[in-house]
Amino acid sequence: MASDTTRNAGDLNRRSFFSRIITVVHGAMGATIGVILGGAVLAPAFLKKKNAWLPAGSLEALEENVPAPVTLRVTRGDGYAQVVDRQVVYLVKTGENAVVALSSTCTHLGCRTSWDPAAKSIKCPCHGGVYDAQGRVTAGPPPAPLVRLDTKIDGDQVLVQL
Repeated sequence: MASDTTRNAGDLNRRSFFSRIITVVHGAMGATIGVILGGAVLAPAFLKKKNAWLPAGSLEALEENVPAPVTLRVTRGDGYAQVVDRQVVYLVKTGENAVVALSSTCTHLGCRTSWDPAAKSIKCPCHGGVYDAQGRVTAGPPPAPLVRLDTKIDGDQVLVQL
């Protein structure tokens, strides 16, 4: 009988040892997966965003208080390839050396707007949104004015920050 008790105690020690080993292995696997997934989720938040100043046009070519649509080419890395995105912005001359850049994307549902010179307004064809030359909502469903982008003037060149 003593040998059965000793054998059972030995089996319990061996079982508890392997149970602990398996628990440690599972913990290490869980921690590794957590680090990988956490890094994938949190890494973009710690990356520095590149703010590029792109040349958008000549200051002299702009008319006072008339939005001029300009297409900007934005390059970005996509794996091994360079992808060129095009973004249309309005340049609005508001003074001697002052220019405002407005996004051409409607704030309602993201449709592309266009300048209507006859009505002197920016119109969205999707749901009838209307903006004035400064990007403020004058009619329709848009909840906010057009997004303003930072600008600076370098000589005669207007630069827009994206």
